[in-house]
Amino acid sequence: MTAPDLNDLIRSLRIELAILNDRIADQAGLKPRDLDLLDVIDRDGPCTPTHLRRRTGLRAATLTGMLVRLEAEGWIDRSQDPHDGRSTHLRATPRFEELRAAYATATEAAHLVAASFDAAQREAVADFLAQMLHAARTVSTSFELRD
Repeated sequence: MTAPDLNDLIRSLRIELAILNDRIADQAGLKPRDLDLLDVIDRDGPCTPTHLRRRTGLRAATLTGMLVRLEAEGWIDRSQDPHDGRSTHLRATPRFEELRAAYATATEAAHLVAASFDAAQREAVADFLAQMLHAARTVSTSFELRD
């Protein structure tokens, strides 16, 4: 039995997750890239537009337009940074729960897969994923941002 090609499996998973995200975005009335922004805001906590730009690589003008639209649609809110009046903090609104609900089936499927592994297997998978995440962030941040 030959070992699976992990790069091929990762590429296939990336494709399936992109398709899932596209469908959920459509269902929520969002654009697929909106989900990335909303997820970063939700996961990283209140953050600045500069943080989002660095994390996502979006051009400043593109990001500004997206944030204005997401705020108008009630997905995010802005508050002035108490330490720097020129900066704002962005946070997800309770509307983000709509996205959690849309992902509920996928989340449950992932939990079932994880539950089929013993603790040592889950630890090995978690370690592999953490290392892949680190590698992907290292590579993505090596690209120079353009405006």
